[in-house]
Amino acid sequence: MKKIIIILFIACYCQLVQGQSVEKILQAISDPQQKADTLQFLGRRFHMRALPDSAAYCFNMGLSFAKQVKGNNNQIVQLYSQLSKVDQMQRQPEKALTTIRKADVYIDPSVTKGTLANYFYFSSQYFRLMLKYDSSLYYLQQAEKLNNSFSPYSNWFIYNGMAEVFYAYNNYSKAEEYYIKAYNLTKKEGIRMDHGLMINRLGNLYSLQNNPEKFATILREHEEFVKAGKKDFRKDPVHSLLFINWGKTSLSEKISFMKSVRDENIKTGYTQAAAATNIHIAALLEAEEQPEEALKYLYENRDFFISKSVPADVYPNLQYIYKLQIKTGKTTEAILTANQLMELNAKISDITNNEMALELEKKYETAKKEKEIELLNSQSKLNALELQREMEQRIGLERENILKDSTILQQQQLAALAEREKELKFSELEKEKLLSVSLARENDLQEKLLADGKKRNRLLLSGIGLLAIAGAVILYQYGKQRSKNSIIEKQRADLEVLNREIHHRVKNNLQVISSLLDLQSEATDDSKTAEKFQEGSQRVQSMAYIHQNLYQGESIDSIDIQQYINMLTNNLMQSYNADADKITLTADVEAIKLHSDTVIPLGMIINELVSNALKYAFKNKQQGQIQVVLKRINEKLLLQVKDNGIGIPDNIDVSTGASFGYKIIKAFAQKLKGLMTINNKNGTDVQLLIAKYKIA
Repeated sequence: MKKIIIILFIACYCQLVQGQSVEKILQAISDPQQKADTLQFLGRRFHMRALPDSAAYCFNMGLSFAKQVKGNNNQIVQLYSQLSKVDQMQRQPEKALTTIRKADVYIDPSVTKGTLANYFYFSSQYFRLMLKYDSSLYYLQQAEKLNNSFSPYSNWFIYNGMAEVFYAYNNYSKAEEYYIKAYNLTKKEGIRMDHGLMINRLGNLYSLQNNPEKFATILREHEEFVKAGKKDFRKDPVHSLLFINWGKTSLSEKISFMKSVRDENIKTGYTQAAAATNIHIAALLEAEEQPEEALKYLYENRDFFISKSVPADVYPNLQYIYKLQIKTGKTTEAILTANQLMELNAKISDITNNEMALELEKKYETAKKEKEIELLNSQSKLNALELQREMEQRIGLERENILKDSTILQQQQLAALAEREKELKFSELEKEKLLSVSLARENDLQEKLLADGKKRNRLLLSGIGLLAIAGAVILYQYGKQRSKNSIIEKQRADLEVLNREIHHRVKNNLQVISSLLDLQSEATDDSKTAEKFQEGSQRVQSMAYIHQNLYQGESIDSIDIQQYINMLTNNLMQSYNADADKITLTADVEAIKLHSDTVIPLGMIINELVSNALKYAFKNKQQGQIQVVLKRINEKLLLQVKDNGIGIPDNIDVSTGASFGYKIIKAFAQKLKGLMTINNKNGTDVQLLIAKYKIA
């Protein structure tokens, strides 16, 4: 207690005289122990302020005073350990190890376990910096054993140190083992600073191992950890992913890895982590001077992944969009984004003010309740004292009454003994009467049991007969039902064969119509008329592929959308004589089975969009790419047809034009209850978000 008071006095005194020199501070102190404590305190402060020379001066002078005090080995070991940290700060691990070794002669039973554990830990760090990993592990193991005896939680940073040694060895499995040990300790204890560091370490390791599944899991926890803190880090767009150590990884490899992390999060339904991954991809592209490409991922967050009902999630993404729009010279879009940011900022301020008011109200209510509890406790203590005094008085009176009653009790006991003798005689007579009655009852019960047994036998025989009749009826009904089932099964098989045959004939008839339209287009001299016949042929062919898929598939109602889209796009490439070396068409289609009612309008839309891309997108261009994407997002179906061609001319508005193809697309999009967006930057990007679709 005395030492604590001295340390507090020194801290307050040093705070008052912080502008004075160390020598002036020491002049006001006469006791060597107080001087040593003061210099140790000042040395720590200089070390924290990154002033190594001042810190070393204080620690060395503190050692000279600490050695003047008898039995002060614990402080001497502390000062040597802290002095060695100054050497480490100056990038001199060999000198740091030499300094801490000077404490060896002062280590005895008086040195506390905490001081000794720090000595082992600092020694291990210096050996690690000198690339002497075996020695580093030895000292870490010594610190672990010591911590187990008095402070098991402190082993979290010991396990972290062990993991760093194995990390340096490139033994990532061992490093992961010890990082997880430290992670489990910090998670159980709930200290945010420590647990945040271990989440950081694991995230860095999983990114280095290129393990998107584990990285996605730790990323989700990191997002929840940041949200649970008092400070809102989400205003920093890339805060949650700053801990990734990419090394010499190329940009394409980085983006490929982060996309796999995003897909993993989408698969598990954690869209918030998917949004955070997109933000990091945007940061990587911005760093490589590709802000236009970065904006696509931020727009995807805005449109699909971030809930608009949570302003604190929307704000950082919009802020990043605004930054890149300014950078790319999109002034008009940036002004609109800035207006949205101002509205969100006002909402967030209102929410924050309400939370602060509620917190203050809770603190006031808590303080009020504590005061009331204190008053009740003091009142209960007074009541307890009063009760104790009354109890003592009652005990005295009861003792007097006991003495008086004892003589009366003896007389009553004698009278009771006489009464008991009479009662015993009377009870024996009653027992004899009860015995005779019980014998008579036993005879009656035996006769009744015999009668009940005969009755049960008759009921049992009747039940067996009824069961036999019921069994016969059940067997008859079972045979009858089996014959009906076989007839139904045969009819179902015949119906399935008939349906397949119908689909086959419909497909053949549609192909005949398609061929006739092709022949008509070849026989027509007018190129525009021929083109219309060819477009009609393609539309008919797209429906023919659906019927082909239906009669060839496992089910007569479901269509393998991957196979169908590949057949449709390959046919379009052949029909428009597209050179595969110049124009590449890729399909990224999720493996799902769709009902024919959904595939027919979907196929017509894809036919129109891909045909338009092949006809118009690559005029005056030597090469090009067309991409067809179909996947499920948030219980909706996303269809995207994108090319890097010349785009739609500015003087053409497809939504108001007389294009028959656009009318077909619009009609089928309305049938599917789809929301269509067209982006005309760097080619044409048509996206259709479909709400009404059937899974087969």
